[in-house]
Amino acid sequence: MDQRDQIDEFESMFRRAEREAFTFAEVPLETVSLVTDQPSEQAEAVREQLSAFLPKLRSVRTWHVNGRGDYADVRSLMDRLGAQSPDLVVTYRHLFEESLVPQHSLGVYLDVLTQVLSSPVLVLPGTAADPRPIDGTPGRCVMAVTDHIAGDDRLIIFGAAMTPDGGEMWLCHVEDDAVFERYMRAIQRIPEIDTPQARTLIERQLLKEAGDFIETALTELRARRPDVAFHSSIARGRHLQQYRQLAESHNVDLLLVNTKDDDQLAMHGMAYALSVELIDRMLLLL
Repeated sequence: MDQRDQIDEFESMFRRAEREAFTFAEVPLETVSLVTDQPSEQAEAVREQLSAFLPKLRSVRTWHVNGRGDYADVRSLMDRLGAQSPDLVVTYRHLFEESLVPQHSLGVYLDVLTQVLSSPVLVLPGTAADPRPIDGTPGRCVMAVTDHIAGDDRLIIFGAAMTPDGGEMWLCHVEDDAVFERYMRAIQRIPEIDTPQARTLIERQLLKEAGDFIETALTELRARRPDVAFHSSIARGRHLQQYRQLAESHNVDLLLVNTKDDDQLAMHGMAYALSVELIDRMLLLL
């Protein structure tokens, strides 16, 4: 082994020993804007149900209820929200689309909200025309799902904030099979690389990085929220299928998912697919 090979080996060993650590922070939720197509007095009932379901919202100082008659189109709604500067926006799919509800979209209003707003958007179950009832008791199970959990403090912090005492939270990382196999096909075409060994080592390292980060998060969260049961799930699979299975098997009340990349404006594909498919669950889109 020459000197350069030794340097490369030591560098790899050092990087494998590095562990990205989770950093906890409080979630500021002082102002919340509720957006519906109902009259404002009916929207108030939704606000009360939501505060019972998510105890974190009981400490909100200012609620803005934006109901039917308060805004005429997407632009006027965005102007109102810009003036309200909410820490969280709560709304339904398919606002003002009672006669025709497209099965494979979120509706014009929610599409724009998720693309333009920097604030998280809480999507209530069902649609504006057919809302699902919100349980009057606190949600018991919260789940954060992602394909890149290492370093994703914000997703975990919001999930922990929304989990009530006595409830449970799942931190779930799923390595996408399609992406993994694409890279393995490329590796197979490089004769200098031992493909079976590469497959084993790469998969092990990817899952290890996620597991190491989750362990730092669990240690911190359990110390700060001893009345919450924290769990983790790390696996490979097809994203949409795996996320749906996780949500159903654990009877999840609130599912958290990232909607934007740093260099992307529109909601990315997996988050959009989840938002369309899991219509019966409450979603927090970050």
